[in-house]
Amino acid sequence: MQTDETIEEKRVKSIFGAFILLARKGFIDCDRFTLNASLLKLTVKHYSRNLKALKIRYGIEDNAQPQKAAGFITAAIMKFRPVLPKNGSDGNLFHGDENEVLAAFHGFCICAEQIDGKIDLPQVVSLWSKPEFGEWLKNFIYLLRFGDYTAESLVLSFDALARFAK
Repeated sequence: MQTDETIEEKRVKSIFGAFILLARKGFIDCDRFTLNASLLKLTVKHYSRNLKALKIRYGIEDNAQPQKAAGFITAAIMKFRPVLPKNGSDGNLFHGDENEVLAAFHGFCICAEQIDGKIDLPQVVSLWSKPEFGEWLKNFIYLLRFGDYTAESLVLSFDALARFAK
């Protein structure tokens, strides 16, 4: 079983990697937004503690299922919102959905993790390329931004998505 520090380090790297990939693909504008290191660490620490509690509650001895990790880290990203505007006085940035996009994409990447820990990016791209996925993503982002949900309900969303993606 991985230590808390190992899990936290892995998640910091994976969120940062997802942020960079989203920026390269034009989903996040790095001229206007940044990933705040302090909030990222706080996000991952919160996730790690909640995941540990989940494992105790359900008697999970090994790694949690990817869908569980995806749901819990997505909830943590939405709680601490580590993607921040570079210019805090730009009123147009308030309506952005960068944190929601990061949370959703990172969750999908976790669900596509292979046994060796690498992300099956072709699987993620294949999912994002499906015609019906755009509407699902729009609704999921709306849920993350305005809806009432728990980390456990997000686990179910990722579980269903992972099953339909195959």
